[in-house]
Amino acid sequence: MHYISLVPTFFAWWYGRGLKDLFSFLSALFSYTSNMFSVKTLLRTLFSPWKKMVGEREKGIEGLKLWLLDSFISRIVGFMVRIVMMILFFLAFLVFAIFAVLAIVFWICMPAILVASFIYIFIGYR
Repeated sequence: MHYISLVPTFFAWWYGRGLKDLFSFLSALFSYTSNMFSVKTLLRTLFSPWKKMVGEREKGIEGLKLWLLDSFISRIVGFMVRIVMMILFFLAFLVFAIFAVLAIVFWICMPAILVASFIYIFIGYR
């Protein structure tokens, strides 16, 4: 007789605490992804030199030209690397968003799929 009380308890957990834990996991996944790529820092330093790789300035006009060229190339490299990282972030975010939607739909529909499969196995499809 105790087994009958497990069904409502299971559904209360599945659609209550279990669904809440799923949302908590997905939220942590999105937060981790955002922190891993550090998009705020990438945007803030978009035009900064890559890895601070700027040579020391030498004296004279020739030294100034080489320093400006070195600085310009380093900034272009930094810009390109940061843009690629942001594109990868948005792709990862898109993949995780699709995964999240599928996980939520699967979580909500799983008990019905399980019951339907047992009915199909034991009664059969006519």
